[in-house]
Amino acid sequence: MIRIYIIRHGETESNTRAACIGSTDVPLNDAGRSQAEILCAKLDELCPDAVYVSPLSRAADTIMPYSTRHPEIPVITEPALRERSFGEWEDMSFEEIRAADPERYKEWQLDFVGYAVPGGESSMQVQQRVNEFIDELLKQGDGKTYFLVTHLGTARHLLSRCLCLSAEQSWRFTLENASVAVIDIENGCGVLKYLNV
Repeated sequence: MIRIYIIRHGETESNTRAACIGSTDVPLNDAGRSQAEILCAKLDELCPDAVYVSPLSRAADTIMPYSTRHPEIPVITEPALRERSFGEWEDMSFEEIRAADPERYKEWQLDFVGYAVPGGESSMQVQQRVNEFIDELLKQGDGKTYFLVTHLGTARHLLSRCLCLSAEQSWRFTLENASVAVIDIENGCGVLKYLNV
């Protein structure tokens, strides 16, 4: 069995606007930094084999209090854990996208998984890179525990892959800022033990 902790970064100002902040590297706000401290204090008693973290600073800064106190645990920057690129729609809310680009917004809503946003990624492309990463992680053998520090969209796809669900079903999950989902995986498919803890 492998245990995976999927950890969403703390709050950013863009989160307070419900904006699509994909590859834009926005920092944690004051609330997000406080959330990170509280989260990492809860994680302190755990000893994963490795911490994999998105290359975006809001993810790295969320786990930094933990990794500073546990320098013996490897922290690995993992590009597959970055958030979906929203291309021309970066840092825009759904309402802002609909107002600024109504025709393409309509296309997106008709094919929420397959549609690649202008200059960005589709949900399916994110699912594919997440799947490849998890498949490689599972090859490292049983008895391991990992922290995966990531973003809401990517966390949904991680949940979907780990629970052997489809990309379409990823939208049935949410993970609050600075919250954790815990999954135990055996024979390639997992059981959700905790969500939003």
